[in-house]
Amino acid sequence: MRCPAKARLRAEKAAKRARAAARRFARRHWCRIARVFAGRCQVSSCVAGVLLLVAAVLGSLSGCSPAAQRPGSDRSRQKASPALEGQLDLLHPLTFGEKDGRRAVVGCTERIVEVPFVHRHLPYPFRGRLLDVGYLESEIIYQAASLGFETWGIDIRPAAAQFPGIHYVQGDVVKYPFEPHSFDVVVALSTVEHIGLRAYGNVELDPAGDLHALQAIHRALKPGGRLILTVPFGKRGVAEWQRIYDYDALHALLRGAGFRVEAEDFWTKQGHVRWVPTPWKEAEQVDSVTLGAMAVAGVVAKPIPR
Repeated sequence: MRCPAKARLRAEKAAKRARAAARRFARRHWCRIARVFAGRCQVSSCVAGVLLLVAAVLGSLSGCSPAAQRPGSDRSRQKASPALEGQLDLLHPLTFGEKDGRRAVVGCTERIVEVPFVHRHLPYPFRGRLLDVGYLESEIIYQAASLGFETWGIDIRPAAAQFPGIHYVQGDVVKYPFEPHSFDVVVALSTVEHIGLRAYGNVELDPAGDLHALQAIHRALKPGGRLILTVPFGKRGVAEWQRIYDYDALHALLRGAGFRVEAEDFWTKQGHVRWVPTPWKEAEQVDSVTLGAMAVAGVVAKPIPR
């Protein structure tokens, strides 16, 4: 007669091996799959963005870097330093834990909707120069480089990790002397709301830092270029480290910097883990100043010629 305990142990080991194989496949082939979909699907960049996000989550569950895919490689035996692990964890929108005795998603940041929004609005084919402003806690810069963009990132903090095809700049986007009309796309993922405030080690305060940052981005964009922007949304206000925009404030900011809005989407957080599309009139009633970012806006804008 079979022992139930041994049978259960064998089943658990088989399930563990299957999960590990799925994670290895996702890490190894995510870029190839995204490119295939980008070439064959009408909603190319959105599908690619979702695939990249799923691969990133699977990779985070395994605790392995992409280099670990190559058995026998010296890099496969390297581990991230403790100083970097905290920063790299911020790349992923999901927090995993226990709920009712089972493994579950217990937290979710606005990145879950921001990253697909960016990919949906990236110009296809994936060519040209892309600048990611405040890139350090975003996976977009790595995905853009993998998809084929000549990719640049600027942040006031030093780079957390090197990656092929990315030009890193440590500095303030307001002051850095990019050549005029240098970039086809600029991405600012939950960044401009912090510029000029006490956030991420910034010591130079500027109440109009968000406007000055967008003006600098306007200068750096090529005519006909594209700004893809996300910001916290809700009742207008300023916390110590970020600004919250309502509809009028967001549009006034973009107009003041010389941009014309081409597309926009809004989401609100429902409970601890779910973000849902929401009309802007409803989303701007959320108190994101007191509660943190409980609503987010995504905007695509083009520079108005001057």
